[in-house]
Amino acid sequence: MKRPSADDLVVVGKVGRPHGVRGELSVWPFAADSGALFDVESVFVADSPKGPFGLHRVHSARAADRTVLLTLEEVGHRDAAEALKGKLVLVNKTDLPELTDPDEFYHFQLVGMTVVTAAGESLGVLEEIFDTGAGDVLVVRDRAQDLEVLIPFVAEFVALDEAETGLVVDPPEGLIEATRTPIEAQAKKKKS
Repeated sequence: MKRPSADDLVVVGKVGRPHGVRGELSVWPFAADSGALFDVESVFVADSPKGPFGLHRVHSARAADRTVLLTLEEVGHRDAAEALKGKLVLVNKTDLPELTDPDEFYHFQLVGMTVVTAAGESLGVLEEIFDTGAGDVLVVRDRAQDLEVLIPFVAEFVALDEAETGLVVDPPEGLIEATRTPIEAQAKKKKS
């Protein structure tokens, strides 16, 4: 198998604690991307979306509560599974199952889109989507003004624009102001 580049891969989850003693991994899936773990022959595991990537053949995948229990052929015991805790799980974009709901998207399809409010105020570019456990949050950054805004990713607040090239957000009053902070300040929080 040809090694893919970072541009060919999409992060679909994060490895949690081992499950059992035989090396089964608990993977926290990222929203709609979780379906990919049931339909692929191989996954890539890495510390960062940029790699380096470790290739692993999937032996089995099954749903369990909010996680996916993944058995990889190269991970046969609990210590090997523990060594992967906290790493990202990636798959080839071409291996993702086709989404049949027109209102459902993979995260990578939205990242990079411009974001404006319903009133027309430009907030910046969607640079990241992360899962809080209670739901996904959009991280929108305006690099020119060094500002970041966090917006819950719920249908009542977020929609595609008419051209389907950007996002329009209409969160509750005060939410944007309450979460708007300098990008540099957020980077320092993440390090501590």
